Amino acid sequence: MAVWQYLLIVVPEKSTQNNYQCIIKNNTTKYLPKTKSLWKDFNGNGDSIISEMDSIIKRADWGDETYICWKGDESNQEDNDCSISLNGNKTQIEEFHFRIDLRKSSNITNTLKAILKICETNELVLIDLKGKIHKPKIENLLISLKESNATAFLTDPIKFLENLSKT
Repeated sequence: MAVWQYLLIVVPEKSTQNNYQCIIKNNTTKYLPKTKSLWKDFNGNGDSIISEMDSIIKRADWGDETYICWKGDESNQEDNDCSISLNGNKTQIEEFHFRIDLRKSSNITNTLKAILKICETNELVLIDLKGKIHKPKIENLLISLKESNATAFLTDPIKFLENLSKT
């Protein structure tokens, strides 16, 4: 993950009302927390979500039928990416997350807003790396975006790196 990318984990809204535990704080791995259990009751159309993602970010040349990845044009400061993991039958989403490159405003106005529309249509919510749940509207993400490591780095890279050595 590039330091200028803002990461969001996507889960069905209903799952956060019924059995949500802070997946970030309870994560014991060095990687993103697993959200498979939050998707088990999702009845939305995964194929439609995947098709819509194809229209937003170019499909990456890695992954497979159950691990689908997208990657933006890094050379054009469009280092946006997304991945969706499906179950073995390819019928159920098990994991969904994406990262937005904050170096270029069009990544927010075009890419992020388009992904938020997918989330809104499919009754999905977003979890930031601090474990806060957000409705898929840009105005709901503003504080999280402003407080993100990506924004801190882009605002003052030297200060950001100095602060890393203090922790």
